[in-house]
Amino acid sequence: MRMENDIEKRKYKEIIKKGFFFKKGVLLLFIILLLSVPVRTIAQNPIIQNDSIRFSMVFTSYNLVEDTVYHPMKFHIIIENIPRQIILDHYAQMDTSMIFSLLDDPRYDWATNLVLYSIYDVNAHMLFAFDVKTREDWIGYFQDEDKAMWHDFFYRREHCYQ
Repeated sequence: MRMENDIEKRKYKEIIKKGFFFKKGVLLLFIILLLSVPVRTIAQNPIIQNDSIRFSMVFTSYNLVEDTVYHPMKFHIIIENIPRQIILDHYAQMDTSMIFSLLDDPRYDWATNLVLYSIYDVNAHMLFAFDVKTREDWIGYFQDEDKAMWHDFFYRREHCYQ
């Protein structure tokens, strides 16, 4: 009788252990799925809204490339919260009409401007000089100038490669 009770207790403990590990496994799977949702959302909708962009400005000084060739100092825009490959896969592939419609849309204009600075490695020295860090700052100082710069940039790019 005692042996049967011991066997039953062991079986009961094994069932409890299996249930414990099953619950942990389900919880772990749930956490993994939960963490992957933002990445999939970005991949499905790669157009970045103004309020969700995070960026930094990086300065590079004169760099010696070869014995006598120097790259001039430059301010680079680095997008921090979106992988560069996603940006390149989508923004660099857009036609200019889509880019200009985003630059005209108050929900996307600032983020699109920063992404373009980053993709095409345009010197952001004026943004740095005037401490432009928000959309409000940008609208007050450089929105029209940047739009004109991008129109000129893409016009020259299209006519240069034809």
